[in-house]
Amino acid sequence: MSYAISGDCCSDASCVAVCPMNSIHPSPGEPGFGTGASLFVDPRTCIDCGACADICPVDAAKPADESLPEDVQRNAAYFADREPLEATDLDTWEPVSYQVWGGGPRRVLVVGAGPAGMYATRELLLRTTADITVVDRSEHLGGLVRFGVAPDHPQTKQIIDNFERLIRHPRVHWRPGTDAAALPSDGFDAVVHAVGAWSSRRLGIDGEDAACTAEDFVAWYNGRPGATPPPALAGPRAVVVGNGNVAIDIARVLLSDRTMDVPPEVRRTLAASGIKEVVLLGRRGPDEAAYTEPALQELLAVAGDRVELRYHARPTAWTSAALTLDTGEVIAAGNLFTAIGFEGRPVDGLPFDAGRGIVPNVRGAVVDRPGHYVAGWIKRGARGGIGVNKACAQETVMTLVSASRDAASPGS
Repeated sequence: MSYAISGDCCSDASCVAVCPMNSIHPSPGEPGFGTGASLFVDPRTCIDCGACADICPVDAAKPADESLPEDVQRNAAYFADREPLEATDLDTWEPVSYQVWGGGPRRVLVVGAGPAGMYATRELLLRTTADITVVDRSEHLGGLVRFGVAPDHPQTKQIIDNFERLIRHPRVHWRPGTDAAALPSDGFDAVVHAVGAWSSRRLGIDGEDAACTAEDFVAWYNGRPGATPPPALAGPRAVVVGNGNVAIDIARVLLSDRTMDVPPEVRRTLAASGIKEVVLLGRRGPDEAAYTEPALQELLAVAGDRVELRYHARPTAWTSAALTLDTGEVIAAGNLFTAIGFEGRPVDGLPFDAGRGIVPNVRGAVVDRPGHYVAGWIKRGARGGIGVNKACAQETVMTLVSASRDAASPGS
C-alpha cells in the first residue's frame, strides 16, 4: 500500500523534504510547483513509510486504500508519462551547492549506518568533495530500517537498496563491524555521530526486569544478530504497555497469522505461544496517543476483536502471570511487553543530556566539541520516522559545511 495526497494539500513541500524515496512531485524547482492545487505521490516508488503523513500540516497525505479512489487515480495519473526517479538522484527541491574546503578534499567520519547516517553521507556527497568513512558496529547496513521496521512491512525496507548504492560511491569507505573508538581520533576533519537511540525507557515498577522491552523484542523478531530472546511466551493474553507505533507493531506481530518474513525460530516461537489476545495499555488518554491512524487500522485489520485498547491505566507491579494497576485492578496475562519509547546512550567523549537522552547540540553541532556533529535520534530524541532523518541530516551537514567554510576563510 502506498500513500496518496488528497485535495486538501497545502503544497508547502514539507513532505518533499522528508520523503526518503524522492516520490513526491512537483517539488520546488520543478515545472508546475506552486501553480497547481496539489502535490502527488508516485505509487511506483512509495515505500509506505508514512513520513509524508507524519509531517503534513493539513493531514492531506493518506494511505492509498479503497477510501480514496479519486485521489489515488489523480496521483497515479500525474506520473503516467513520467519516468520514476531514484531516491539517490540529485534532489530537485533544493539546488545542489558543492563546497570545496580550503586545501582540497578532506575526510569525514560518519558513525552509524542507519537512516540518519546514510542521509548524512548522501548530503556530504552532494555538498562537499570530502572522502567519507562510514562505520557501524553491526555487520549490516540499515540500522532502524533493517532491525526496527516490522517484518510485515517489507516495502519500507526497500530503501536499504538505495543505502547500498551510497556505500558503493568511490568517495565512500564502508567499514562494517567497526567500533569508532578503534579509529584514530585525529584522522578526520569532522565526525558525524548518527548512533540512534535504542535503549528502552523503563516503567520503574516492581517486577519489570521479568518483562520484555521493545528494544529486545523488536530486535529478536527482526533477526538482529545477538538479540536477546524474549521470556517464554505464554497465552492466551499478553499486555503491551505503550501508545506508539512500536507498541502497535508488537501487538500486531503477536497476533499475526505467523506467515510474515521472520527467522524460522521466531516463527516457531510465535506459533507456539498460544497468545490470542493483546491488551494495549496507554498510561494517558486516547487524545495523547502517539500511534498513527494507519498503524491502528492495520492492527485492527489483523487482530479483529482480539485487541483491547485501555487508556489512563498506570501499571504498578508485574508478576509472571499478572499486571497490577494503580487502581488495584489486576490483569491476568502470560507476558508483559513495554514500549514506552527509546532514549539515547552517552557517546564517549561527548556531552550528554541524560534527561532528554541526546547529545546537546545546536543545529547538529555538538556543544563545546568543535568538529563533532550529530544526526538522527541522538540529536533530536527518539521521535520521527525514517523520512524525518533526511531533513535532520541535511541540517547537520549544512551546519558542518558552514563551519568548515568559515574556518577556511581568511582572517577566521
